[in-house]
Amino acid sequence: MSHRRPWLPGLILTLLSAAVALTATRLAAQELKRVTLSYSAVSMTWLPVKVAVERGFFRAEGLDPQLVQMRGNIVTPALSTGNLDFSLNISPILNGAIQGLGLKLLAGLNTRPLFSLMVRPEIKTAADLKGKTFAVNAFANTQAILTEKHLQHLGLKKGEYKLIAVGGTAARLATMEQNLAQGSLMPPPANVMMEKQGYRLLGNTAEIVVHPVAGLGTHESKVKSQPEMVKKALRAALKGLRFVRSNRNETVRIIMAIANINEQDAARTYDLSKVGFSANGFVSDDDLSIEWGFIQQETKKINLPVSIARDMTLLREAQRELGIE
Repeated sequence: MSHRRPWLPGLILTLLSAAVALTATRLAAQELKRVTLSYSAVSMTWLPVKVAVERGFFRAEGLDPQLVQMRGNIVTPALSTGNLDFSLNISPILNGAIQGLGLKLLAGLNTRPLFSLMVRPEIKTAADLKGKTFAVNAFANTQAILTEKHLQHLGLKKGEYKLIAVGGTAARLATMEQNLAQGSLMPPPANVMMEKQGYRLLGNTAEIVVHPVAGLGTHESKVKSQPEMVKKALRAALKGLRFVRSNRNETVRIIMAIANINEQDAARTYDLSKVGFSANGFVSDDDLSIEWGFIQQETKKINLPVSIARDMTLLREAQRELGIE
């Protein structure tokens, strides 16, 4: 006696379809080109690229992005030797360029620093800042320079405030808690968390100073030998940048996951940070002047123009292809 199995052809078809889909997925994965991108620390500064990864913008360009945390002094030689594809931090790119290592900045993710001046609760106005002490990461570094520019924007003159170097965000907060310092520039979302604790926010540095921190840079040999790959990475980053600037609600949800904070705090973080992100990825010589001046002093190479460190050619092509002005 034969037993009919009307469900068997359907099962076979389903299994065949699944096998075909799995094979296609594996082939697609094999076709993706792996690219490594370094960042210096967990920060909202790299948000456009993080969004581009999360939303699949790199994969849509045929790239498999690998984000790697690296110190700046390691990034410069890694880019120079080809062991790293891209740096998201601008400073090591400029350092490599001024040393004649052939590094180039191709785009900027932000044009302004994502800091806020946070002060102790008893400080009510800018006038109360006179004679106060401010914690910085280290003397004569970028964060210290931006601190002074912020204070001077609020009306203080040199000599009317004091800086102390204590280290990173957690150390600066501890110094303020002990009242050894009355203020410090703080990144998001630390600024939002401090605001909730009663500290006061006296201005967003992004509204005061032009100073790009995050971008996309590589070695000039990669620009010459793999221009299409480089342009794909630029397009993915630009898509992430455009998404961050135009999709508040969805970006807030991504911030919630990255920073492990609630929706209200993520929304506040977004609103404080958005002004710092670039509109189109372009970075001018003037935009880079603060960081370049600092690097010139450190290296004693004061006669080299910052133009040697940037090449926006492929960025302009990527902008045209995406309809970004």
